[in-house]
Amino acid sequence: MATQKNWIIKYVAGNPAMFTRVTTDAAGPVRRSEALAGAEKVAANGWRVWVEHAVTGERIFESDVEKSFT
Repeated sequence: MATQKNWIIKYVAGNPAMFTRVTTDAAGPVRRSEALAGAEKVAANGWRVWVEHAVTGERIFESDVEKSFT
């Protein structure tokens, strides 16, 4: 049986113009709904954040700050 915990939250904490170190959420891979909810909370801080698949790297969410950064 395949696991549903395939999504990783990645973010850059702090001012996006100053910081570039990418951090992976300590919870590790989580369900899609949990990852999206967590990413929304991080995005509310004005940080760069995205959710990607643990194996394929496919992104399903990018904060507005992340979209404007890349």
